[in-house]
Amino acid sequence: MRILLILFVFFLMFPAYAVEYFYFYDVETDTYTYTNQCMDKRICKSIKWSKGEVKHAKGYVFNPVREGRYDGIIKRASEKHGVDFFLIKSVIKAESAFDPNAVSVAGAKGLMQLMPDTAAEVGVKNVFDPEQNIMGGTRYLKKLIRRFKNNRRNAVAGYNAGPAAVNFYNGIPPFDETVNYVKKVGDFYEKYTGKVLW
Repeated sequence: MRILLILFVFFLMFPAYAVEYFYFYDVETDTYTYTNQCMDKRICKSIKWSKGEVKHAKGYVFNPVREGRYDGIIKRASEKHGVDFFLIKSVIKAESAFDPNAVSVAGAKGLMQLMPDTAAEVGVKNVFDPEQNIMGGTRYLKKLIRRFKNNRRNAVAGYNAGPAAVNFYNGIPPFDETVNYVKKVGDFYEKYTGKVLW
């Protein structure tokens, strides 16, 4: 009984997600392999990563007028990829506050904050071009929606934390950034539509 109590206290003090986990992604089988050991970080990636704080050009201030500026592109992306118009718009607002030149400290860029690997995966050559960025970001979001069997909450979490983390935790990863991000997207969606997203 005493051993169980000690173990219980240990796991309270050092939760499972405090251990750093890594993953290997197999493109051919579209599967992830997880480990808590990584000898070469060029071939395995940490499950916990962050896009980091978004940096705007000096003097950039969010203006509600900007929210309608890209509606035409968002509508085309929505129709082309079959993703809810207001979901795309909510992601853009959460990612960049409609700043096409936004850059995060981790290197995510543009309206939908595409990381370099993601931009390459979805065929975006100029991440600062609103059309390319929104089309590419929506294509990636659609891929995540499919991967998580139409579970939009998990897809949005995957957009922020990466699909490997969502797979590993079988849902929203316990990262403050991701938990807050998912809530933010849901709140924006509700403000746009009057409907609950999940």
